[in-house]
Amino acid sequence: MKNIFKNKNYLLGTVIVAGVILISVGILAVTGVFHKFSPTEYVEAILDQTLKGDVSSAAEMTDASFDSLKAQYSAGIETFVESSILNGIQADEELKGKYVDVCKKVFAAMKYEIKEAKDLNGGGYEVTVEYQASDIFAKFTDAITKETERLYEKADNGEYRGTLEEVNKQIEKEFIENSFSLFEESYKKMEFGETETFTFTIQKDESGLYKIGEGQIAEFIKKIMNLDAKQD
Repeated sequence: MKNIFKNKNYLLGTVIVAGVILISVGILAVTGVFHKFSPTEYVEAILDQTLKGDVSSAAEMTDASFDSLKAQYSAGIETFVESSILNGIQADEELKGKYVDVCKKVFAAMKYEIKEAKDLNGGGYEVTVEYQASDIFAKFTDAITKETERLYEKADNGEYRGTLEEVNKQIEKEFIENSFSLFEESYKKMEFGETETFTFTIQKDESGLYKIGEGQIAEFIKKIMNLDAKQD
């Protein structure tokens, strides 16, 4: 029986990397003019803002306001939920809010430690960060796959009644209702891997300000949330 799950891209969590990129570009856009510069503090400030929603260091280091940085963090998480987890699913505001709340907890739970900076002889810095990757999205993907298979089986067994459109709506409703619980459960059961390292490169732009190159924050989030393995 044909249903809404014939396209595997419908599954929640299949294009998470796109959302990560949106978040990272936004963070880089509001760094402002630095009153002082320390490469390790700079990297830590950006990661704390992006993952923990802790904008205190970023606000001290730049001319961006605390409120604007905090608002951008929240907007970034909301964008992540919309474009990456829900991925086109017509969820109501209450459900979206639940996903945002859990995503904030997920991001804040990430484990990382800024280690050291290497001066590239006036051409910038390399900053080493140790981290432990989380398996939450691998767990969530596995749970969603099993849920999809369960709904396929119900459809094949004729447990839904009505026209094809009516059946699809019933399946979609059940999928949406159950998926958040699976996401929350994946968060509660997430585990962390062995310690690994990631190196950020900071260079001066044309105006003489030091900045992390676009894409590096996205790549780090991809690593710390183990999205490489998930995309295989």
